[in-house]
Amino acid sequence: MIELKHTQPAGGLPLRNGLTSPGSVITSGLVLVLAMAITGCQKQSAEVELPPPVVRVAAIAPGTLAQPDLTGVIVAKTQSAVGFQVSGRIAERVVKRGARVKAGEVLATLDDADFKAKQAAAQAQAQQAQAEARFAQQNFTRVQSLLAKKLASQQEYDQAKSNLQAAKANEQASQAQLEQARLALGYTTLKAPFAGVVAAVDADQGAVVNAGQPVVTLAAGDARQALVAVPEQRLMRLPHTAEARVHGQSTAIEATFASNEGEVDPASRTWSVRFNLAANPSVKTGLGQSITLSFPKQTVPKSVPITAILGQGSQAAVFEVRQNGTVKMQPVTVTRLEHESAVISTDLATGTRIVALGVNRLHDGQRVRIQPGLGTDTAPNTEDTP
Repeated sequence: MIELKHTQPAGGLPLRNGLTSPGSVITSGLVLVLAMAITGCQKQSAEVELPPPVVRVAAIAPGTLAQPDLTGVIVAKTQSAVGFQVSGRIAERVVKRGARVKAGEVLATLDDADFKAKQAAAQAQAQQAQAEARFAQQNFTRVQSLLAKKLASQQEYDQAKSNLQAAKANEQASQAQLEQARLALGYTTLKAPFAGVVAAVDADQGAVVNAGQPVVTLAAGDARQALVAVPEQRLMRLPHTAEARVHGQSTAIEATFASNEGEVDPASRTWSVRFNLAANPSVKTGLGQSITLSFPKQTVPKSVPITAILGQGSQAAVFEVRQNGTVKMQPVTVTRLEHESAVISTDLATGTRIVALGVNRLHDGQRVRIQPGLGTDTAPNTEDTP
């Protein structure tokens, strides 16, 4: 005879009487123990303090502001674009570029045939007006004599007097026209207003020019200047002294600021600036030669590595490293950025230690570690309290 036995199902299924199997109780207990263990590990991990970040430091130092060289051309200190005072066709250009001329020397001439004809016509009109004025004078004298003898009427006298006045006025006008024609003929010869050097020739033989149009540019004397183009952002801080070197010559001469001309060029955004060049017999300063101006570096109040700046402009800041190992955010104003440094305005004293690398991961009051090597200067700060 076979004996039947009841087997408990795997997984702790509930029994018919509503009780829970012993396997289910054991499984729940294990889950609870594991959950408590995991929670304990997380709390323990959270309580572990991370090490302070490692940073490099540097000191606020007096800085220098580099001034790139400027290249330009040599021009005369005084020069003038000379042109005819009348319009016409250039018959001859007498001088060449670079020629030295004396005051009053002929530079160029216009074709004067038309001007001579106008002068002749004006002269003829003047002679006719002069003859009419003489006749009017004689007639007035005669009528005036007859009026005294009561042989002419008052009306005839008044008419003779009026004719005389008109004739004299016409004579004066014709003389003025003749003088104007003579001046115009004289203006067909262009003469040097002062002694100097012909710096440029702007119009040549055969060209038709208007009155006042430049024909020759004349440079006065031997005084020379350097004409350079200065970017508008450099104009306000441009030094007023420089060392000038003419292209191909090693000797330097002193250059001093003279003036800036006109207005900023809309295309290049540059100003034309002139520097006076000191006379030096050993340096040849020919007009049009290339010249380079070198400027001394400017000392600026304070500068820091560019990597020490957090933010920009007036909203920038640096992290001061204090003796207790913490950092303090200090506001600064960045006035200029150089290649590797920033010129700043700040109340912090020169020599104050600041974080030079790693500012983006810091916050005010945070403790830091200084990386050995560059930037480990341990000079005391001016303020040591946290």
